[in-house]
Amino acid sequence: MSTKTGLPSGLSCMFVPVAPQCRRAAVRRFCLDTIKEVYGTGYRADWHADLDLLADEGAGSWFGSYERGAFWALTTADGGIVATAGLYCLARKPDLAAAFSARYPDAGNVAQLVRVYVGGKHRGQRLGRWLSSFAESEARRLGFETLYLHASSDRSEAISFWEGSGFTVFASGDGTTHFDKALRVDQAKSHE
Repeated sequence: MSTKTGLPSGLSCMFVPVAPQCRRAAVRRFCLDTIKEVYGTGYRADWHADLDLLADEGAGSWFGSYERGAFWALTTADGGIVATAGLYCLARKPDLAAAFSARYPDAGNVAQLVRVYVGGKHRGQRLGRWLSSFAESEARRLGFETLYLHASSDRSEAISFWEGSGFTVFASGDGTTHFDKALRVDQAKSHE
């Protein structure tokens, strides 16, 4: 993808699922490095399986357009990765979908916003805000009714960021805060 409106000059937005394998691997590594830097957590298959799927080109990838998913990386002119964000259908996470089945009776209508990371020296440039807004527009275009995400409850700056982006906290526990945002006007009333 080419640079989108509002994206700082010098950056491009790459649609990761169709990128060459070496670029998908670099995006995965960027995400894992950012997780290690911010949360102090190394790779765990149970937490990072979605990142492993970035390598899949076929039906196994949650991020492919045939699955109503997406994953983007903002890159510099020399190919450096500076930020990422992804979407996939909440139905891909059956335990999570079951936990919130009263709120989301049809998990197939809910997109989960994931892996919104900005590299250290690029923070504070509104790249996370741009990517999350872009992902929200894409989720709406893909026909999702609700955008869900979760963040670590101990990351006050993340909680403030998501609330400032129009997301509503609807649950918190076990160190995780859960947010959502209606993507259709008639859905907004049902989430209030």
